[in-house]
Amino acid sequence: MRRWAVSVLIMGSLALGGCSVEKARALQGAALQFRNESLSAIEAIDTMRKRELEAPTRSSAEIRQAFVNRILNSKVEVSGEIIDLAIDPFQPPKVAEWDTFIADLRNQYEGFSEIFNKLDSRSTVSRDEVKKSAEYAKTLTVQMAVLAKAISDNPPVLVQHRTTAIVKLQAIKKEYQSIQARIKAGETALIARKAELENQAGEVLGEWQQIKQEEQQILELTVAQCMRAAAMGKEVIEAANHYDDLDLNQMNALIPRILTTASTFTGRDYTTLRTKATRIVSEIQTDPLWRGVAQKLLDRANAAAGSRIPDRGAEVGIRNLEK
Repeated sequence: MRRWAVSVLIMGSLALGGCSVEKARALQGAALQFRNESLSAIEAIDTMRKRELEAPTRSSAEIRQAFVNRILNSKVEVSGEIIDLAIDPFQPPKVAEWDTFIADLRNQYEGFSEIFNKLDSRSTVSRDEVKKSAEYAKTLTVQMAVLAKAISDNPPVLVQHRTTAIVKLQAIKKEYQSIQARIKAGETALIARKAELENQAGEVLGEWQQIKQEEQQILELTVAQCMRAAAMGKEVIEAANHYDDLDLNQMNALIPRILTTASTFTGRDYTTLRTKATRIVSEIQTDPLWRGVAQKLLDRANAAAGSRIPDRGAEVGIRNLEK
């Protein structure tokens, strides 16, 4: 009799102050999906920056010849550091602010599902904890949306790839103009070389178009991943806010619905994707409860996006070519 009374007391306390383990685990699964997609978005953002700063692939012969030229024409004392620099002068610079930004983002989303860790011991999750998870998820969802917009406003630029193409075109242009002057002076034997240089300029055009296509692909994939995470976050917030109204079957259907929603963000229709990101951020910025935090997150995302590349001089170079 006493054991039965204790059981009733426990069940009553769960009904009043807690949520069933099964329902909480369904919400935990949704939160885990949101965390995973968000971490994938952060990885995509970091990879985007690495791609922006990486040098074009070079053959062994090109690396060797460039090394010989740099070392033999260098005016500084040869040292181990100078040798390494001559072998690979294209190492991307370390930007402490960027590394801190990415590490902080990872920590935020890694820690998101900590609220549900007590399920491993088969205890309940209180309604206050579910409410807390919804508030936290809203901040993290806002952040994914503003990251998508910040990247759209600061699209990726493959700096060293662009610079390599520009340097090639500048060299071709210089020789071409010299040859043109010599041909006019009567050196007709150079007509064949003039045609070769025209072909080379056409090849650089193809390289430039390929670079632009790669930049667009990186942009689309990164923004799409951020928007997938944001879409999942909105679903998690919705589920947490209506937790008491949903039965176990509805909670179990949550993850397939979240995955279906997220799968619509592919990046194939970038114009629509960017419009959605801009609309979400605009809605957030007009929400009195979230305007302040949204602006703070947006300012931080824009600052980080602007610090990805220390020097975008490639675009200046191409404008000089057009003069």
